[in-house]
This record gives sequence, C-alpha cells and structure tokens, in this order.
Amino acid sequence: MIDDTVESIVTDTLQWPHRIVVPMGGTAVDASEFELKPEGRLTVTVVRANDLKNLEMIGKSDPYVVVHIRPRFKVKTKTIDNNLSPVWNETFELIAEDRETQGLTVEVFDKDIGQDQRLGIAKVRLSELEPEKPKEVNLRLLASLDTLKVKDKKDRGTCTIKLLYHLFSKEEQLVALEEEKRILEARKEMKEAGVIESTADAVDASASGSSTATGGSGIMGSVGRELSKAGKFMGRTITGHSKRIE
Repeated sequence: MIDDTVESIVTDTLQWPHRIVVPMGGTAVDASEFELKPEGRLTVTVVRANDLKNLEMIGKSDPYVVVHIRPRFKVKTKTIDNNLSPVWNETFELIAEDRETQGLTVEVFDKDIGQDQRLGIAKVRLSELEPEKPKEVNLRLLASLDTLKVKDKKDRGTCTIKLLYHLFSKEEQLVALEEEKRILEARKEMKEAGVIESTADAVDASASGSSTATGGSGIMGSVGRELSKAGKFMGRTITGHSKRIE
C-alpha cells in the first residue's frame, strides 16, 4: 500500500514532461503558446469483469473499478455486491497529456469495511490506440504491475473495457487545460469538505454529481456541483463522468 501511494505521487509529478517557460531579456511576452497542453481525450467504458478472485471468508467480493491516466484524476464505478463476474457498463472520459508515454491504469477493488483490497490491476498503453477508432480490450488482471513483486501467481480474472481516443484540436487543448485546473480546485474543495480524504482519491459518479442514466441526471450536493461544473467540456464531462449504457 505504501509503495502504491509513493508511486502515485512520484508518477503524477514526473511521468509526463513538465515545462517551465522563463522569458529572457526582461520583455513581457505571452508564454502560453510554449506551455505543454493536453493532447487528447480517452473515453473508457468499463464493461465487465469475469472470474475475479474471492477475498471474502463468507459470501463473495463486492467489486468496483478505478481507472486513471494520471493518479490525480482517478474515477471509479459503482460497487456491485457479492459478485465475482460483475457487469458495470459505465463510461468515463479522461484527459491524456502525452499519448506516447502515458497509459490507462485499471484497478479492481473489493469494497470492505476499513481498507478496500485490490483484486487485480492492469495497464493499457495509449500509444497502442489509433485515434477515433474504437477498441475493446480484455485485460488479464495481475497482483501488481511490477511482476518482480508478484508472489501470488493464481489467476485473478479479467476485466473488459472499451476505449476510444480523440485527438484534440488547438482550441480543445486550451479548453481542456483550463478544465484540468478547475477539476483540481474542485477536488481540493471536496477534500476540505470531507467528501474525499485526498485529492488523489478516486471519485465516483455520485460524488461528482454527473451520473447519467437513461432518461435523466442527478446532482449530489454543492461540492458535487462544483466538480461537475469543472469537468464540463463541449457539453460532456471530461473527468468524473459516468453514464449507464443500456
């Protein structure tokens, strides 16, 4: 758990290139053109999992899925009780800063009293995705992405997801950059309000206030409204969006 926490902090700070623009010569210039900007949007549909590992002594695990590109922008599905082959069909949209170096991390957890336990983890490199071309992936879940640490070699099941990568135009890049900043501010407000323990916590649909089922949507509290507002992009939510697929 400590390794995962440290890795998340370091990864979000150092994994993709950061650039500091320093004007020279004392002349005021617009440096925004030189800032690194988000490259695209990844639409992720968490479809189902099959044959998950059961960690319960009585009954079965209560799984949910956490997905993220950057650890500071984690979102999660609802929890399905007592089911080792659950179906979610929930869709999220995440911002990608660098398709060549970043990947989508998929984690399946067992909801438990106290500390939730991870059932398995997998990763998909964004460089494997062709823009505007849908792709369905059946991921084999591992105990850890670091195979040298894996002692338990037992099968942990699979997780099926659907992916669609959209490459931003210059105008979309600027909007997405501002929305990222607003989402981070909204997460700080959620932490201060006690909705989440850390700004790196996964946010579910009810907390974000942007869960959409067939026929309507709901807003859950003022903090949720702020996060939902921060996540809006071209009429849809970038991070924290969840949509039921019938």
